[in-house]
Amino acid sequence: MKGVIFTQFVEFVTDRYGGDTVARLTAPDGAPATSHYRATGNYDHAELVTMADAVAAAVGEPRARLLERFGAALFAHFAALYPVFFYEVDSALSLLARVETYVHGEVKKLYPDAEFPRFECVERAPGTLEMTYRSTRPLADVAEGLIRGCIEHFGDSLEVHREDLPGPSGCAARFSLVGAASPRSRRAAGSSDV
Repeated sequence: MKGVIFTQFVEFVTDRYGGDTVARLTAPDGAPATSHYRATGNYDHAELVTMADAVAAAVGEPRARLLERFGAALFAHFAALYPVFFYEVDSALSLLARVETYVHGEVKKLYPDAEFPRFECVERAPGTLEMTYRSTRPLADVAEGLIRGCIEHFGDSLEVHREDLPGPSGCAARFSLVGAASPRSRRAAGSSDV
């Protein structure tokens, strides 16, 4: 897993829970997490799960909720880092529908050795999107946070329903997104707010 996920996790924990919590995080070799991970490095996803467990225990929060919040913060980071993905995109549904085909393809050009989860996207009806997440890593909670972060970024009014799928916990989930586009999205499409 790319180191940018780890460096952003450490930053997220620092911002949300403070230096005392971050000081408890160590890499497998015992080094402080703040000095061990490099954005361009590659690391075992199990290290992220171990750190998330440590933070969750320290702050009394379920790991799933912690990773979901991290995913939302990670989306905000990616939005700032890669604004090109938002050109000519007017809603969360339009960006999320092309995450597998466009976004992952473009990021792969920057990080050829990156391994992405798979997202199968199907529009069942207008204003809806079904996203099936599959990965060798148990990080469906992070995926949910990324989806929710995207919705928040666009200000869309979408409900997210999650169904965990059979297999190793957190490695497969179906997300159903249903709702209305934001007022900004409707204006871009030429309709009125009245």
